Amino acid sequence: MKTKVTKNKKNKKDINYLSLIISIVIIILTMSVNEVSVIRPVMWLIALLLLTINIIRIFKLKPIAIIFVFILIFALSLVIDGLGALAFHHLPVFSYNITNVGNTKVYNSLGLRVWQCNKDKKEYIFDLFNNNGYMCNAEDIDVIDSNSFLNSVVSNYTEYKNKYIKIKGKISKKTGQNYLEMQPYKTSDIKINGEVSFADNITLRILFNENSSELNNYDIYDEIIVVGLIKNLETLNNKYIIYMGEAKVVSNINLNNFEIGITSENPCTEKRLVYSNLENDIYTYCLQDMFINYPDNQYEIANALSSNKLQIEELYNNPLEVLYNETDNSLIYKASDYSILICDNTTSKDIIIGNKKLNFDSVTCNKIVE
Repeated sequence: MKTKVTKNKKNKKDINYLSLIISIVIIILTMSVNEVSVIRPVMWLIALLLLTINIIRIFKLKPIAIIFVFILIFALSLVIDGLGALAFHHLPVFSYNITNVGNTKVYNSLGLRVWQCNKDKKEYIFDLFNNNGYMCNAEDIDVIDSNSFLNSVVSNYTEYKNKYIKIKGKISKKTGQNYLEMQPYKTSDIKINGEVSFADNITLRILFNENSSELNNYDIYDEIIVVGLIKNLETLNNKYIIYMGEAKVVSNINLNNFEIGITSENPCTEKRLVYSNLENDIYTYCLQDMFINYPDNQYEIANALSSNKLQIEELYNNPLEVLYNETDNSLIYKASDYSILICDNTTSKDIIIGNKKLNFDSVTCNKIVE
């Protein structure tokens, strides 16, 4: 009788081991298949169910515990699924919200996003914890004009929801390196600083996961191209707000080539402060207007400096002549159409841009007040 009981226990133990081996083999087979298919998660769940039954039998838990054990094992298996995808460089078993963007596919899993930049190639880019924005070549996406998008997005919102788009438009608002907005606009006869007239009935609010240093060169009215994920639509006081997340700047401003345009003032008046920061106070003297002309846009000197398109040093790094004042250690850099007075930086923050006739007696440098 004893032998029979022992034999039954041995048989049950063997069944448990066999069931354990089968479940592990199923998981390995499921992970080895590098295709998105409903069969993979079904097989995975069957393996997890077998594991759960084994645990219930081994620890002699009540049948009601099977739900809690299964949930715990399932949560752990999702972590294993993500780690396995990273380790073996393949698609996770549990992929949801698969997004198609042109020739690109995006697979979302728990804490992991996998990018397949070419649908015909099994080459993947992994974004752990979804920290990065668009990770493929944005050249492969057709650009959408912001006016066209904003005029149609409300009625066609389901077509854009949870999809990556590349959009080109003018900045209506910008804060720091991780936030900007676009609104519908109309061009005007005023071309300076790229100024346009914005409408506020609908806004595209663009959020960047991380600070984007490229935004330092952009300001309100500048044209920019970004790619990002359309996340949701909000209505507030009969106005619409479209949220784009995980954005990335994909345009470049050509700041290498520029020309200086000036209009002299006659008669000359007092120097005028045009821009100030921690290091310098920049003035113009005897100049009515001063423009920085790039291939695509024209900016006032204050706008070009404030948006970091221009560094003040760029205006005098190739002078025709340099004059030195031994009295106060100031310098004048002569260009073909203008002059720049650099006051002694130990006693003054002033930099003064004037016409060709500017000399050391024309203006005085403000002293630093301690």
